Amino acid sequence: MGPFNARLRSLDISLGIGETSRVTGATPTQIRYWEKKQLIHSRRHDANGNKRYSLANITLIVMIKTMLDEGYTLAKASEEIERSHQKADMLHVLISTRLQDIKREATQTVFNFGPLENDPDYDVIAQVTDKTAKLYKQPVRKTATEDHTDRVVSPF
Repeated sequence: MGPFNARLRSLDISLGIGETSRVTGATPTQIRYWEKKQLIHSRRHDANGNKRYSLANITLIVMIKTMLDEGYTLAKASEEIERSHQKADMLHVLISTRLQDIKREATQTVFNFGPLENDPDYDVIAQVTDKTAKLYKQPVRKTATEDHTDRVVSPF
């Protein structure tokens, strides 16, 4: 996914305030106010200096607009979005530092998060179906000459 993510980030996708308003349902006045409150950010894109909103900011505008339509105050919506970003950041750290393998089976997906810190002879395994997620510890199979950095994980 690295090259895909890099390519996606390199695309210069942005909309002016009128088009952003049209696709998000937020009024230009709302968008300007949210920008003033630093909930979203625009950039000057071309020589005439018109404001442009990136795909990430358009997503934020949709989130804010949806939450306001559901009855949230702007302050509460902002807090919820910040909490959501913090959770996503921590999930990214977990996956990028611990996920070692993913295997898709007929009825489930099995994630191997590697050895337990306090019991390195066992890997943390998550078995996920459409409706459940269960965690297990699974013994790591080792040959006599292996250490924990060159181990053979037993099949799922």
